[in-house]
Amino acid sequence: MGTAPRKLGTGQTPYGLSVRLREGTRRAHRWVERLAFVRGFLRGLIDLESYRRLLIDFHAVYEALEESLCAQHPESVMEPLILPQLWRQESLAQDLDYLDQRLGIQQSWRLASPSLAALRYAARLRTHAQKCPELLIAHAYTRYLGDLSGGQILRRIAAYALHLEGSAGLRFYEFSQIPNIEEFKHQFRHRLDELPLAESMLSAVVAEAVQAFTYSGAIFEAQRQLPAATEPPFPALLVPP
Repeated sequence: MGTAPRKLGTGQTPYGLSVRLREGTRRAHRWVERLAFVRGFLRGLIDLESYRRLLIDFHAVYEALEESLCAQHPESVMEPLILPQLWRQESLAQDLDYLDQRLGIQQSWRLASPSLAALRYAARLRTHAQKCPELLIAHAYTRYLGDLSGGQILRRIAAYALHLEGSAGLRFYEFSQIPNIEEFKHQFRHRLDELPLAESMLSAVVAEAVQAFTYSGAIFEAQRQLPAATEPPFPALLVPP
């Protein structure tokens, strides 16, 4: 005999938000993994200059994301996902300071302009923070769970390909404040599933997560000095204004 389905409360669905996000972004995730820059990175085909440009772009994104999350009211629906041990902005700054020194660059990375793709991504995050903060959930999911998962593989590849030792240039991928990453990921997904969101907002968050992959993909494409795509590779999905 099968297990009787549990009684659903207001805003709950048979599948938690974490599962809906995983399944809803599966195709988008595969698309990003197939991009030329990502495939090259996974093969160790990356140099320090390209790595530096990528981290400059990521710094702009994480700065916008973390400032947007921290600006939320302490009792907002976002509160369970405001976890400082995940913040990447300072780690990226330390990596970039090291790369400037390693490459002998006199003009600090802080004076460099992120790519147009990164600026667009950051602008989207700040717009959500003002108009519909719940959509930031999608970006917290895609960015931080990605860093805790595939990011650990990229760390090993970057260390080998770029001859980086210890934490120098690799702090972006390190989470020393989290003693058990697998358990933390499990708890993060549980927090997602417990968020009191209406069905319409749950669908909107999944749709926004697909767009998050699109924006991330545009950043990877920008590293190849290709023009940013004017249209996302996935159908436009309606989200609350």
